[in-house]
Amino acid sequence: MRSTRRLALVASTAIGLGLTPTWSAAAQSSDYVCPLKGSPQIRPPDAVASSGGGFDASRSGGRRHGALDLNDTEGAPVFAVHGGTVALSAGAWGPFGSTIIIDHGDGTYSLYAHLSDRMVHEGDSISAGEQIGSVGYTGNAAALRAKGLPPHLHFALIQATKSGLAGPGGPLRRMRNLDDSWESPGAEFTGPVNPESYLPSSCWTGS
Repeated sequence: MRSTRRLALVASTAIGLGLTPTWSAAAQSSDYVCPLKGSPQIRPPDAVASSGGGFDASRSGGRRHGALDLNDTEGAPVFAVHGGTVALSAGAWGPFGSTIIIDHGDGTYSLYAHLSDRMVHEGDSISAGEQIGSVGYTGNAAALRAKGLPPHLHFALIQATKSGLAGPGGPLRRMRNLDDSWESPGAEFTGPVNPESYLPSSCWTGS
């Protein structure tokens, strides 16, 4: 559970940025909205990942999956879950492929990976619910296409001690070399946190 202080920080950030969700009737009081339309399925076990794409699913080498993989169709729109500033917008970003990271200004960051395209640039101000890209097969998700499996949005929420850690030269960019595991990019980070703590339960189905 988030602390009262955490809720106050998010509320004050939302007021200061004037966030207005463009589509999500289920947004929580903290103004977090769903990254995809509808309630896409959390990736079940498949031929590429036998444990599926749930948060904390097991990965090779004893690692854990620090994100949710949300199955959808190629080209489906991807939305910012909360207002903030685009800290990273990059193609071919290691195993993540085409990737966006948004700095929400309160020590929380959201990451969207395997995108087919990106509609925002670094430094752009983003509102909750604004489309930022589309679902794709980039990065190591290319293995899914090869096996005839659906694409997914690799969606992560990352908690840190402060804002400003994902810009050029920032420590959060070390995630490019960490894949989707629990390894921390530095002492400033708590690490990935379960998106279910922030987003409406209607944002996905499955476990």
